Amino acid sequence: MSTLTRTDKEFADLSQKDKVASLRLVDLPSLPALLMEALQYTDTVGDQSLTNLADKIGQDPPMVIRILRITNSPFFGMSREISSLRQAIVLLGLNRVRNMLLGVCFSKMLPVRHKDFDYPLFWHHSMAVADCARQLATYTGIGQDIAFTAGLLHDIGRLIIVFLFPDDFSRIINEPHPDRVETERRIIGSDHMEIGGKAARHWNLPVAIQEAIEQHETPPEQGDAISLGLLIYTANLLIIEAEQGDDSGLERQEAIANVLEFLDISIDQATHWANTGRQFADQIVAIL
Repeated sequence: MSTLTRTDKEFADLSQKDKVASLRLVDLPSLPALLMEALQYTDTVGDQSLTNLADKIGQDPPMVIRILRITNSPFFGMSREISSLRQAIVLLGLNRVRNMLLGVCFSKMLPVRHKDFDYPLFWHHSMAVADCARQLATYTGIGQDIAFTAGLLHDIGRLIIVFLFPDDFSRIINEPHPDRVETERRIIGSDHMEIGGKAARHWNLPVAIQEAIEQHETPPEQGDAISLGLLIYTANLLIIEAEQGDDSGLERQEAIANVLEFLDISIDQATHWANTGRQFADQIVAIL
């Protein structure tokens, strides 16, 4: 499978700062045709939509296998084995199948190999944030699907940095400076939020998702409205806290307390959503 491609001579001649500024010169892959066509059938409900969706996914046997494996995973607790793709779609629902398609397609679309980059861990974190954001959305009134997509893609800029600047990525990872974003800016002239936002614009994703990617490490200010960006910022903090466990920093704990107070959400409820998100990620990443 191909990864990101580039106009090699033109891109190689650019300075590092110009490479970031001219990210449009990098030929990012298009969204998979299967994903784009299949997602059309998840916008409506009905027997015909289910049939169309099953037919479209059925054109990609490996995708069928993945969805059936996910459906039969312990996370969903089916009482019997599901062997029919259409039955899986009926039982899981169009929205959940849509989210599965997003997760599987994006994880296969940008495979990156690098000695300092833990690819499964990256997608585990992304999936966990996506599911946590989806659950937060049910409380805040923001759409669950757009919250899941934004959560899934919030760190996509890191993946692009690994590909564009593999040597500098190693420098960033191995820097003792605790502020990874500041290190990114100092070493490559930009950060993963800005680069991820550029990629989202390239894919013509909704503006709200572009902004959420760019804002997912930006804490709210007094007077701010609840937004998709704030939702992803919150989900990302909660998942990082759950991943770090007892080694978590006081600064992050204070940030979590502030944003949960802002959203009027209890720490117990937020912790439950974070743990559920990580359980979801455990099941999905194991099957990807």
